[in-house]
Amino acid sequence: MTDTEPTDHKLTLRSLKATDYPDIKRIMDLIYSDMGGAWEPGEFAVLIDQFPEGQICIEDKGKVIAAALAIIVNAEEFEKRRHTYEDVVTGGEMSSHDPEGDVLYGVDIFVDPKYRGLRLGRRLYDARKELCETLNLKSIIFGGRIPGYGRYAHELTPAQYIQKVKATEIYDPVLSFQLSNDFHIKKILKNYIPEDTQSDSYGVLMEWNNIYYEKNRCCSAGARPIPASALSSGRCGLSTTWRNFSIR
Repeated sequence: MTDTEPTDHKLTLRSLKATDYPDIKRIMDLIYSDMGGAWEPGEFAVLIDQFPEGQICIEDKGKVIAAALAIIVNAEEFEKRRHTYEDVVTGGEMSSHDPEGDVLYGVDIFVDPKYRGLRLGRRLYDARKELCETLNLKSIIFGGRIPGYGRYAHELTPAQYIQKVKATEIYDPVLSFQLSNDFHIKKILKNYIPEDTQSDSYGVLMEWNNIYYEKNRCCSAGARPIPASALSSGRCGLSTTWRNFSIR
């Protein structure tokens, strides 16, 4: 990492707020400079308004340095058909978000490049898993990038590349990390993000299964499906307290 030693950090896991947008923009502009950069403020605000519990971040001394964004969807709409990232975010309107859905869809997860190597991505994935269990959703799904594939596209098909990553013959900075976090591959998504040249526009639908899921069981506040008002008011038993942690 970095200009500072790990002991200099004061890290807190918490929910994102609309006022965090400048920090989010700074990170997204750094990471996605070749893919359009950050979302617009209104697009970010939609996520906060529709599903505040699903937007998680890690801050260091008051500055957001990593974040995970998510919505709730119906599994059948995304697991059984090929889809694109645009189908998920719908031009920033997030109209695919359904409080009565049954799976958590990971919209994005990112870490400030200066803070890489501190396992912050794993912290965010763990927080997502806890949210999925608390809301009694059956799984987490998302379309993962394969940014190492572009270097092999001339010699390997996406399926061959993925098999080599799974066999640890090739390291992919995104897919290898997701596989190490207990996600499994469901299918290949062609043209998932057309402008993602590093992945040759391919994505991989990943899934983590909630082994505690019980069909027709409510979250801790009442019967599912969960109304939007319950999610917005935090009545599903989600912790609203901030959690401090140290780097180990």
